[in-house]
Amino acid sequence: MKILIWAVSAILGVLLAALAVVYFSPDYNLYTVRRESMVPDIRMGDIVLTGPPGGPFSGGLVAGTVITFTRGKETVTHRILSAENDVIVTKGDANNGPDQNTVTAADVQGVVFFKIPLIGFVTGFIRTKLGWFLTILIPTAVLIGFLIKDIISEAFGKDKKLI
Repeated sequence: MKILIWAVSAILGVLLAALAVVYFSPDYNLYTVRRESMVPDIRMGDIVLTGPPGGPFSGGLVAGTVITFTRGKETVTHRILSAENDVIVTKGDANNGPDQNTVTAADVQGVVFFKIPLIGFVTGFIRTKLGWFLTILIPTAVLIGFLIKDIISEAFGKDKKLI
């Protein structure tokens, strides 16, 4: 049992450290996919991790690369069809044709190099009042339950010697 707890703790520690690196690094970001335009590769509710176009996880802004870019106030994740000079033509995998508007290199937020399926639904729920309440309340209730159990077992334990 201790090995399982240690293994889970180690995995959670590594994940927390990785998320801290992503959070504090200006070149890497997490985005929640909100539409089905990239099905079947990337689905609504997935979280994509992006890095810089010239970074170690990227082959650059070339055809076939999945990028996340801004279009006005909207953030979009689509695949590059062609990239010449500063003009990038993109298309969602599930869309029939290329996007009407082209993208410039300045609009590119990053190159997608990793996705976490369906976690975006969880993070979206946590952002609601009910989700935040349950995220705090349930772990707190479990912790208090364990503390009460320990207090009761210590108070009414049969092996106690009175001094």
